[in-house]
Amino acid sequence: MKLLKQLATEIHRRSIWQVLAVYLLGSAAVFQVVQSLTEGLGLPDWFPGFAVVLLIVLLPVVLATAVVREKAPEAEPSDGSGEPEEADDSMVGAAAPSPPIHRRRVLVMPRAMLGLIGILAVWAIVATSWLLFGNRLAPPEAETSLPVLGTKLVVLPFENLGPAAVDYFADGVTEEVTSRLSEIPELGIISRTTALQYKGSTQTVRVIGEELDVQYVLEGTVRWEGTPDGRSVVRVTLQLVRVADDIHIWTQRYDAILSEIFQVQSDIAEAVARALDITLLEPQRQALRAPPTESLEAYDFYLRGNDYYHRRFVEEDAWSAVEMYERAVELDPNFAVAYAALGRARVWLNSQFARSAELPRAREAVDEALQLAPDLVEAHMALGDYHYYGRLDYEQALEQYTWVQRRQPSNSDASALIAWIQRRQGNWERSIVNAERALELDPRNTVWLVGQAQNHLYMGRYEQAESYFRRAIALAPDVPYYYRWAAWSYLAWDGSTERAHRLLQQAFFRIEPAELLTGSEASWIIVSVFGEDYASALEQVDLEESGIDPGYYYLARARVSDQMGDGELARAYYDSARVEFEARVGDGPEHLAPHAEIGLAYAGLGQYEEAIREGRLAVQLRPVSRDAITGPDKVRDLARIYVMIGDYEQAIEQLEYLLSIPSGMSAALLRVDPFWDPLRSSPRFQMLLEADALERQPGQLPRRITA
Repeated sequence: MKLLKQLATEIHRRSIWQVLAVYLLGSAAVFQVVQSLTEGLGLPDWFPGFAVVLLIVLLPVVLATAVVREKAPEAEPSDGSGEPEEADDSMVGAAAPSPPIHRRRVLVMPRAMLGLIGILAVWAIVATSWLLFGNRLAPPEAETSLPVLGTKLVVLPFENLGPAAVDYFADGVTEEVTSRLSEIPELGIISRTTALQYKGSTQTVRVIGEELDVQYVLEGTVRWEGTPDGRSVVRVTLQLVRVADDIHIWTQRYDAILSEIFQVQSDIAEAVARALDITLLEPQRQALRAPPTESLEAYDFYLRGNDYYHRRFVEEDAWSAVEMYERAVELDPNFAVAYAALGRARVWLNSQFARSAELPRAREAVDEALQLAPDLVEAHMALGDYHYYGRLDYEQALEQYTWVQRRQPSNSDASALIAWIQRRQGNWERSIVNAERALELDPRNTVWLVGQAQNHLYMGRYEQAESYFRRAIALAPDVPYYYRWAAWSYLAWDGSTERAHRLLQQAFFRIEPAELLTGSEASWIIVSVFGEDYASALEQVDLEESGIDPGYYYLARARVSDQMGDGELARAYYDSARVEFEARVGDGPEHLAPHAEIGLAYAGLGQYEEAIREGRLAVQLRPVSRDAITGPDKVRDLARIYVMIGDYEQAIEQLEYLLSIPSGMSAALLRVDPFWDPLRSSPRFQMLLEADALERQPGQLPRRITA
């Protein structure tokens, strides 16, 4: 007891409690500064932890040196003689008494603050070194590393046991539970796009789990109905199944009034985490429990908006989604998730349907969402969409999507959009890695499948491209776009028309031939190689009922007429295409205007100067250095314009460039496409074909031939 009292006295005498208090308060301030600098400078996530380690390591050092510096005792007063008094003989041999302490100087604040400043200095040195040398010192594989996925789980669409009119509500509950589970980093959640394809499926849980390569399946039912006293009651019945042995490891039924639906969704996410032995940190638990809105009516409009947005490729449905989201935020001005959804929907109207007036309104909605909830994943996704689709600002968009990917490793949309930006930036290998992650989380998403197939096509990896095209076509056999690109890949692979022709014939059982021959860049290649075979199909098209783009239809008819020797008819169609495309200039951003198509039309009409002007303008507005996926298309169109006006040397120069970069162009394609026949007598063109065949190895980037 005496020892403890002495220890407490000594701690108090040396002011250790004061030092500890000052140090802890200062540490909290230092940590806040470090967190802000880490996010602002784009430093790795481990830098705040590094600061914590420094603070812990220095704490015992500060405490150990927290000693009160004592002042030396003053001299004893003399007796007036000027000589010191002699010592008393009786004291000889006895221990000398401790000199009295007249005052102490406590070095509390300077000592603690000096330690904190030292920690900040060390942290700043490491941070500066990382910013200057970190990227160069990092191993090559770090560039393609992705957040690690944990236990993989799919949430199957909950079956609606209530009236058919509220089917959207069951889908909304499914989507909300999926979203909340995605907030748990230890889980890899299969995307809604893939999960939705199993709605109403009769396949067993084990088969579905094996198809999606997941360890667990969450399935259930939702019933929403009224009661005699006017209340709305929701019953959600769930079961979590382990795929390996088909064992139900957790089942639960939730009965609640409608106003408690948010609590039910949170409880489900937490219960699933417990069943999978995942320990949630308090910030994660709070995030799961946070209700998106206080207004059930606003939430209902939000769910209706989601239902329309999933059908957004139809413009009427896209506008309906905007209308529903607007009603949601009117009812609850603090509904951040609805503002984010409204922003994405407006961006979509701008990019897909050229509604340019919606873009600034989209930014307003996104800014409102971020102001209400700065760390909301949906808001950062919406801001990424604004930069990517609205402004073509790939760097800003990539920053937003990367933030989301780190926060939610199982967000397949973020991984896919990162991949599409990376390939536009020419980072093909990194694009392939992120696209593969997106497909791991969303394996039945045909858009992601075709995007990955295009990556391999541009890289000259035709065998890999074929496997992705086949998967996409098997899942969506009625999409013309997929067949066109797959046929292009076959032609670029070995120049054999047999497989491409067989694929197109297969498509004709489901798709009108004219739809395959009009539309994208790939359609020009198909028309050029197979146009005469399908001329009659083009002649039978009713533009008003078919939904085919008139401009591309006229270009296809013009090309086929040229092939068949009907120059007068070809000119008429080229002129119709010119009128159609010129009317679109000014409808949206200049870099999206159809200048290349206008140039092709001018070339067909013999207006050479205008054709070259438009073709070069298209290349300038979308250069390969800025967009490695669309840029080559513009160079290819410029080469075609040069062929059509008879400037073969300039055409060959463009082709040389295309064969030196990932572009989808190959010597095999040049050989089989009759459009390039006027160049075949040129020794330079023949050397180009031979050089490409010898130098390009499958799966490798081609070497640059000309500057």
